[in-house]
Amino acid sequence: MRVALDERGITVTATTATDADPVALLHGDPATWLMVTDLDHWSQLDQVCALVRGVRLPGVVLTTASRGGLWGALLEAGAVTVLAAEADSDAIEGALHDAAEGRPGQSPAQIEGLLAQWRMMREERQRMSRLVGSLTVREHEVLELLYDGVTVAEIAARFGVAQATVRSQVKAILRKFEVGSQLAAVAAYDRYLRPTQA
Repeated sequence: MRVALDERGITVTATTATDADPVALLHGDPATWLMVTDLDHWSQLDQVCALVRGVRLPGVVLTTASRGGLWGALLEAGAVTVLAAEADSDAIEGALHDAAEGRPGQSPAQIEGLLAQWRMMREERQRMSRLVGSLTVREHEVLELLYDGVTVAEIAARFGVAQATVRSQVKAILRKFEVGSQLAAVAAYDRYLRPTQA
């Protein structure tokens, strides 16, 4: 990426990890910034958004995340433009020039749509956090094992209890998660653990 930008007359003044101090990116007095990132885990999203908020310069994020709520999170944090990782060099160069001049890369309607998707995603994450927090220690252990693909019979054997006991714990999880099946509970837990790519 650095070489491609250099070939287009864009000087890279600093590179850093997403958990770095934002001041590290200000070396060389840049006009803008470019971040290249995956967003496979909530912790990654939190780190990236903290870095974007901390830099306080207009910038562009290039991400493997599908267009949707995660893009909205990046825009809310302060990115001027978000591009798909597949963006070509012309699009990246144009976005950097636009960002340096304070022009957003998405229309106001697109930005509002992405922000609305992010708000819904964030609210669902907070709701799931409350629901997961309402589980007993044993229910949480059972959910983790179900998530890992362990069967009810195997869970019962592991804990030295009857399958009926584990089924009661599964029913409690389903009731608390307000879902009708183990599969739905595991899917909800997966969304709690990892951001969806939509």
